[in-house]
Amino acid sequence: MQTKISVTILAKNAQKTLRACLESVKEFDEVILLDNKSTDQTQEIAKEFKNVKIYESEFIGFGALKNLAISYATNDWIFSLDSDEVIERELLDELKALRLEKGKYYSFLRKNHYGDMWIRGCGWHPDWVKRLFCKQEIVFKNDLVHEGLEIPKICKEVRLKSGGIKHYSFENIDGLLDKLQRYSTLWAMQNVKKKSSPFGALLRGFWTFIRNFLFKRGFIYGYRGFVISVCNGLGAFFKYMKLYENTLQKPSLSLIVTTYNQKERLALVLDSICLQQVLPFEVLIADDGSREDTRELVRQYQENFPIPLRHIWHQDCGYRLAKSRNEAIKSARGTYIVVIDGDMILHPSFVKDHQDRARRGCFVQGGRILLSQKETQIILEKQKCSLAFAKKTFKTTRSQILSSMCFWPCFKQKDLSIDRFLPVKGCNMAFFKEDVESINGFNEDFVGWGREDSEFVVRFLNVGGEMRKLRFAGIAYHLWHEENSRAMLEENHQIYLQSLREKKTWCCNGIKKIDKEIF
Repeated sequence: MQTKISVTILAKNAQKTLRACLESVKEFDEVILLDNKSTDQTQEIAKEFKNVKIYESEFIGFGALKNLAISYATNDWIFSLDSDEVIERELLDELKALRLEKGKYYSFLRKNHYGDMWIRGCGWHPDWVKRLFCKQEIVFKNDLVHEGLEIPKICKEVRLKSGGIKHYSFENIDGLLDKLQRYSTLWAMQNVKKKSSPFGALLRGFWTFIRNFLFKRGFIYGYRGFVISVCNGLGAFFKYMKLYENTLQKPSLSLIVTTYNQKERLALVLDSICLQQVLPFEVLIADDGSREDTRELVRQYQENFPIPLRHIWHQDCGYRLAKSRNEAIKSARGTYIVVIDGDMILHPSFVKDHQDRARRGCFVQGGRILLSQKETQIILEKQKCSLAFAKKTFKTTRSQILSSMCFWPCFKQKDLSIDRFLPVKGCNMAFFKEDVESINGFNEDFVGWGREDSEFVVRFLNVGGEMRKLRFAGIAYHLWHEENSRAMLEENHQIYLQSLREKKTWCCNGIKKIDKEIF
């Protein structure tokens, strides 16, 4: 080879095909084998080859695994290969004579086999795969399945047409069905933002079979072509049916209530939680350093509370709302998080509304009704949360009318409307826990009141998320209080503007504490 190339291979119980694969790359000076906890002879076979370095990892997604394998390589140029692939002699000879150039990546024809037959139909041919590139320019996308390369626009593709890569995809129907099940499940997990329905899934499956068997010449290959086309159709059907089924499953909801020395208001909030049509999975009190009387109140409620009620407290060191939220999010056991302030009395359908409209990759802001100073005073004096429900507004009236109608489900998606405008009202917001963890939660650089919610949403949007508002649903009644001190607003605003300018997707001082110099 004129340029040193590292071959990276992922393997999982690959003893049937691995030896042939490694034989085809024994002329490369370095082969990185990343084993996904194999239970067969995979690692023993790999040890027979002197140029192979063996590493091991749990499954973290195909894209992430391939990037991990690349990180172990000592050479700049990477040839990414699968454990069921074999490089043909003609391609090796061309690679030996080739002068690799930065700004280019190289593709090869993959010859997909069913048993010992090369299938040049069923949508399996031609199959050009991008496999040789410089790791300083190109990496894999961190996808669970069907990982692709992140290729800069300045890089150009070069196709090498001498020989190719033999891909021993499947030996029999069992192999087809096994991959169909695994990949359809991973695909449904990865594509949560797509929409699906049983009828749509059926149409996709039927069309995939017709296209592969008739238009992609699957019929030429006899029973093999028919089986492949049927399995391809079933794969398309089950991908979208699993996606649809996932949308029907309600997430476990953790309700986080932030508080600081407002035990009377907190008691009203806890009372309103007990009146919910659908109870949350758990309630966490995110306490920013309240006195002992708040702790005692929570203890009293814990004795008879219908669901787990946990008190997450830290020492009072000033206004540290971001920290108290992060601590509660870390402790949350539910998959979906709803955060409210400790002076928000919840409408009886509050939890159900949020749970029904939960969407991955989506920051949801619920509805808020402001109570007057007089209304708040009456409610606090009588310590009766239901008095808040007597306040009739257009929001509550429309919600009650629509919810009583048989065609109410038709409105559920329409009342979850896109909102591209900041600022954000963080007193009633919701998101999936995995989404907030992907941006490292709230930024604890914020001290004092102001802008921590807006900055959080900026990073959320920068990673491809959406911001939506619940219209006439997810309603909470906000008890009146004097405005918070704005002494730190200008300083906090500068942190927010910096995230806007730099298009940040991560904060160092969040759920995980990371040395800023690393970034």
